[in-house]
Amino acid sequence: MLVLVVEDEPMIAASIEWELLDAGYDVLGPAGCVAEAEALVAASRPDLALIDINLAGHDEGVALARELKARQGVPCVFVTGQVVQARQAADAALGVLTKPFSFRALVETVPVAAAVAEGRRPARLPRGLELFGGDCAVADAS
Repeated sequence: MLVLVVEDEPMIAASIEWELLDAGYDVLGPAGCVAEAEALVAASRPDLALIDINLAGHDEGVALARELKARQGVPCVFVTGQVVQARQAADAALGVLTKPFSFRALVETVPVAAAVAEGRRPARLPRGLELFGGDCAVADAS
């Protein structure tokens, strides 16, 4: 599974990348801004995008998630401390993984998001993950 990582904090981006690679996922990026993410997606379509909402201090991650969903059909999960903004943009993403998160929760979020994108309801959610929309509107079970 190819996962796009969009995070503007270099240390957080590198940590996310390393954890996903260690778990056996392929990583596209990390991209630190919308332009970088768009360039990466133009070259290779990811299966999932993990997107911070506040990129360079702006809510650019929401617009990026909407674009990826509408134009590429890429499911997205917000990875952010901005839970209110994430909930307000529930149309753009499958859910939100709240910062700070454990790397275990991050790695467990990927297959959960894939299942939801395929229309399946997960039995359990990683700590800090909240899913949006319809039958999937559930918070973590821990």
